[in-house]
Amino acid sequence: MGRAAGPAHPVAVSRRRRAGLLCLLLSCIPLAEARLKLTDADGTTVAMAGPAQRIVVLAPHLTDSLVALGARKQIVGVVDDHEQRGAHARSLSGFPVVADAGSINYERMVALQPDLVLAWGDGTPRAWVAQLRRQGLAVAVLRARTLDDMAGEVELLGRLSGHDAAASRQAQAIRAQIAALTQDFARTPRLRYFHQVWRQPLYTLSGDHLLSQALARCGADNIVPPGPVAAPLVSPELVLRENPDLILFSAEDAGASRRWWERFSALTAVRRAQWLVLADRRLTRPGPGMLSAIRPVCAQIAIWRKRTDVKQR
Repeated sequence: MGRAAGPAHPVAVSRRRRAGLLCLLLSCIPLAEARLKLTDADGTTVAMAGPAQRIVVLAPHLTDSLVALGARKQIVGVVDDHEQRGAHARSLSGFPVVADAGSINYERMVALQPDLVLAWGDGTPRAWVAQLRRQGLAVAVLRARTLDDMAGEVELLGRLSGHDAAASRQAQAIRAQIAALTQDFARTPRLRYFHQVWRQPLYTLSGDHLLSQALARCGADNIVPPGPVAAPLVSPELVLRENPDLILFSAEDAGASRRWWERFSALTAVRRAQWLVLADRRLTRPGPGMLSAIRPVCAQIAIWRKRTDVKQR
């Protein structure tokens, strides 16, 4: 006769109990029974019983978009959005912090019992996404590659959070804003710019970054070409060689940045004192708010383009 099966190993039982509890907390459901199914930017199927009621958001611009849709009460945790890193319990927008630029608190994530985690395809570390999924959390990765993708991203957020009508209205407004940028600023001549994200070492944005795409609608072209790195490290020699018409930098470092670039008097941007100080925080967040914040920047660029046009005549 075969040997009678003994009791399960206590460690195995403990693991099964924890897994069962996790599924209970996170409302795990079979894919076939899901009422809401969609494919995220990574090609992963996200299945939920319905619109998420407890959402953790791992990108500030996605938090902004959800709040704009009316989903503030559904957000239970976010990634820290303070300029200075530190042990901040709450974000600038007032939500509990579960992660910052370099770390994530998995235990706190599970304790918050989210039914959805929103990750940013170009910012949230891939290891975080994989670990969260291993822990049984539903994770949707969102990524807007182009300005036109922004409207679709808002519509997707609307589906995930149950705010479809508001999302439809906002998506329509986004498409109108993009069209208006092109119509209002589609004229020659075009100007070339360098965008200083960080001074020492010298970081910039690639030519296919969303902000670069928005500036292109304003008639300004990035001297840095598109590339696989969103914020590449470059040398001052590149800027000297490309000789941009404009130099952009943040308000926080404006004085020091201007003094630093004034050493290179041969640069067209320096000779003409064509500095663009980016003071609106929305410009650093690749979401719909960026489109509103970009218009004053476009207006200033238009003034310089007009001067250039006069000189060329």
